[in-house]
Amino acid sequence: MKKILFALALVFTTQDVLSQELPINETTGKVTYEDIVKLEGIEKDVLYIRANEWFAKTFKLANAVIQVQDKEAGKIIGRGSISVTNLGYDYGVFEFTLSFTAKEGRYKYVITDIRHDKSTATYGGTGGAIENEKPDCGTFLMFKKQWKSLKSKADKELKFVSNDLVEYMSRVDNSDEDW
Repeated sequence: MKKILFALALVFTTQDVLSQELPINETTGKVTYEDIVKLEGIEKDVLYIRANEWFAKTFKLANAVIQVQDKEAGKIIGRGSISVTNLGYDYGVFEFTLSFTAKEGRYKYVITDIRHDKSTATYGGTGGAIENEKPDCGTFLMFKKQWKSLKSKADKELKFVSNDLVEYMSRVDNSDEDW
């Protein structure tokens, strides 16, 4: 009896973890990670340069990632990706668009258009848009529970990317100009 209760508790706990809510933009209906961050007294050009540095340090091939760079508008748009694994196996990548716009004393970032692609994967199929309840490949190639698990891992990684950008942008510039 104890084993049955333990098994049921494990199933319901796993379901709770995998059923976490993803941030949905009410206008687009897409999963979106976004924020407007105020950094009083920091010029638009400084924010733009910091964002360029962050892209270069975060993505190994920043030139391939960045699609649009407009210093005058303070805008950078890039296509990034994060790898996902499940039980040590490669399950492809989640690709996303990251838009950054700087204004005097503030910036906005938006991460959206998130899609799973299995092209690099050893196992499973392509999940498609992260908003999908079931993966594009169907539940024969990827069980619904696997898909939820991959989406949960992507959520965790995309939150890390967001937090990393905010932390990098907020750093105090201690560079010594007189070297």
